[in-house]
Amino acid sequence: MHKVLIIDDEKDICFLISEILKDEQYLTYSALNSEEALSNFKKYNPNLIILDVWLSNSKLDGIELLKEFKKIKKEVPVIIISGHGTVDLAVSAIKNGAYDFLEKPFNSDKLIILANRAIESSKLHNENKDLKELIADDDNLVGNSVFNNQVNKKIIEFSKSKSRLLIEGPFGVGKKLIANKIHKNSKYKEKIPIIIDFANLNESNLEVLFSENIKNLNENIFIRSNNNTLILLNIDQIPLKFQKQFLFFIESQEFFKNSNVILDQKIISISEKSLENEILKGNFMKRLYERIKVDHLKCPSLSERIADILPILNYYILKFNNRNIKLSFSKSAISKLEMFDWPGNIAQLVNYVQKTVILNQSSSKDLILDVDNLALEMGDYNKEQNSLNNFDLSLKEARLEFEKQYLLSQIKRFSGNISKVSEFTGMERTALYRKLKSLNISVN
Repeated sequence: MHKVLIIDDEKDICFLISEILKDEQYLTYSALNSEEALSNFKKYNPNLIILDVWLSNSKLDGIELLKEFKKIKKEVPVIIISGHGTVDLAVSAIKNGAYDFLEKPFNSDKLIILANRAIESSKLHNENKDLKELIADDDNLVGNSVFNNQVNKKIIEFSKSKSRLLIEGPFGVGKKLIANKIHKNSKYKEKIPIIIDFANLNESNLEVLFSENIKNLNENIFIRSNNNTLILLNIDQIPLKFQKQFLFFIESQEFFKNSNVILDQKIISISEKSLENEILKGNFMKRLYERIKVDHLKCPSLSERIADILPILNYYILKFNNRNIKLSFSKSAISKLEMFDWPGNIAQLVNYVQKTVILNQSSSKDLILDVDNLALEMGDYNKEQNSLNNFDLSLKEARLEFEKQYLLSQIKRFSGNISKVSEFTGMERTALYRKLKSLNISVN
């Protein structure tokens, strides 16, 4: 549903263009002078303007009016219409940002084609704004953890379902990447998904997104994302006032049907916070939570997915290293990296790999990074080892403390898989169980 503002000092011309475009399912509005044109531009927020370059009895001529439109909203395309004596002015208008011009008298088919092209060009320009945001997330889901294996299957399921999906998890665990993968496996994969980040929006932005006013109808969050995927980042940061409006749109499909719009979209909401906790604090509506959480995915932190660390390291080393020099990590370095908590999760690990590659670009030969040259700003990377700095312990006590912390670290590293701990440490399973029992370590 596209809106066109027609500006001409002749009523008959406005009527003629309006009738032609109405037959093509456009909404049309008219203005006979510059004052009325500017007023209707602000009132109806059109997707296209058709402007006569010469306006008699008007404060501004077509060129001056064009410049005003471009100041207010540069991306709205303007088609100039001109008589035989004003073609030079029309060419000047192109130089000032008009999309194209039509010379009177014009062919109705040509007008329709030009209008369609202008709107499609504008739409493509707006979609390209979102493209940069997607490029950073065009990576694979890498890892060998149980979660990673499960989520790859879930992506296929979610992409085929029309149900609204809520993805929760701490910063940097790959929530947005998962949402993009769902989109790329969906029927909307040929389109760029609509991504809205509520952390970056002020009240006026939100008013437009949740507007019922015809002026902003094409900017309405549901119409804007129709026949596409809608990815809502930081859903927990919507003020309660707009949560109610969001819920209204979800539950009141008649509103859109009355505007001849049939909604077909996949809505994916993303939150770093637990929305159940936000409901208890009075910050989030329970009913809205239930509506957006028809499907649910909880993403664990990287410290709970240790099996993913080495594959992620290797994947991003290959991605960031554009030289023929081979970079890798020693066995002890990998152990240290796997025992680090990674409070920033995958995002922090990826940044670390990028930094490591940059710092070692001057190397002239293949390099194996060891513990001493990891270039990590970890602080106490292994918190369990802090007490080993206590030299008041007897040798026997210190040895027992080391064994306990070492085995706890390995159990954590292998996510409680005793078979893998046994294999890595070289201890037979029965002996390992006895040692764990003597150190008061519960396998559970």
